[in-house]
Amino acid sequence: MRAEQAADFLVEVGTEELPPKALHGLMTAFASGVRNGMKLARLEHGEIRTFASPRRLAVLVEALACGQEDRDIAQKGPPVSIALDDKGLPTKAALAFAKKWGVDFDVLGREKT
Repeated sequence: MRAEQAADFLVEVGTEELPPKALHGLMTAFASGVRNGMKLARLEHGEIRTFASPRRLAVLVEALACGQEDRDIAQKGPPVSIALDDKGLPTKAALAFAKKWGVDFDVLGREKT
């Protein structure tokens, strides 16, 4: 990941007065939620630092990726017998499948499964 593709990210939540004994646990839970969200979103990041005061919880994520890495997805479409007509031209089912995935019919391939 290049440096211009990442930025520091700070999320801060203002609260009513929190009990001092609960601050550490709340701060840890907040950071865990942020970390899990980034993992689910497949966002790379650097160090995660947490902060807490009786009226504020904050998480600083260093070098958070500004986007997800590209990935290839193989998706099964309609069987060839349904996707192509007698002349070998795409049917509505094949064209709808291509449209659903945002590609031209011509880039679709065939695979035996």
